[in-house]
Amino acid sequence: MAQKTGYLAEKLKLFHLSDKRQWTCPYHYHDFDKITLFFRGHVSYDVEGTAYDLQPFDIVVIPAGRIHRPIIHGDAVYERIIAYISPSYLQGYERRGCPAGQIFTRENAPILRQPQEADNLYNVSCRLRRAWADMGPESPLLQETLFTEFMIHLTQALQKDKLHVVQKGHQNEKIRRILAYIEENLSGDLSISSLAAAFFMSPDYLMHLFKAETGMTAASYITTKRLQKARHLMQEGRALTEICYDCGFTNYSTFYRAWKNHYHTSPKEGIRAFPDSFDE
Repeated sequence: MAQKTGYLAEKLKLFHLSDKRQWTCPYHYHDFDKITLFFRGHVSYDVEGTAYDLQPFDIVVIPAGRIHRPIIHGDAVYERIIAYISPSYLQGYERRGCPAGQIFTRENAPILRQPQEADNLYNVSCRLRRAWADMGPESPLLQETLFTEFMIHLTQALQKDKLHVVQKGHQNEKIRRILAYIEENLSGDLSISSLAAAFFMSPDYLMHLFKAETGMTAASYITTKRLQKARHLMQEGRALTEICYDCGFTNYSTFYRAWKNHYHTSPKEGIRAFPDSFDE
């Protein structure tokens, strides 16, 4: 079952990793947005059951709540920069006229392929990579400054359609349609029996196929998506009882238990801040 990992206590957390190891990363998800800037290695990135083969300087965009994992092939060096990004960090861009939030609200595939030529985004990607070469007391400030420049140029490149959206992935077509259906019907009946009936499948086969393709049970995935929606509605100041039913929970006690199990606090207490821990 996919686990929620990498709690974030800061607005932005940057990692540069370059390693060569035999490793199987489990499916997981975060409550914050994440970007991976890939440099080298033989790696595929699996996002909700669809695997994409990465090329150098690909940008992997993972919105909050999206289950994912890197798949490392062989023993080549795997080098990447990973950014954990909080909602308040993106809001800072919005206030200054840069709509960086659109990076994570796109409905297209999660892999952005930048042209490797002397343009602004590629240039800052190279400088960001070099910012970890000679570490000193000023290095974190330089890295964050360069990442700010990277985000600005990434936003502009998306607005001007300068990036190739990698569409080719390996995914079961039935699962793709089931995931889309769940996303569109979070407030409705998503019991396993009704979901199976909607796709002319037996409940047992649907549960087996879903787990095999995504790494999560269908029930766990649906609950996670509903809680993600509830969290966004809470940030808008909506009443908890209203949120409960708008997110498809049959009663408040069911919503309360799900929230408590997931966030280890009550809905009225909101989201507690945890020390951040790293997980890809």
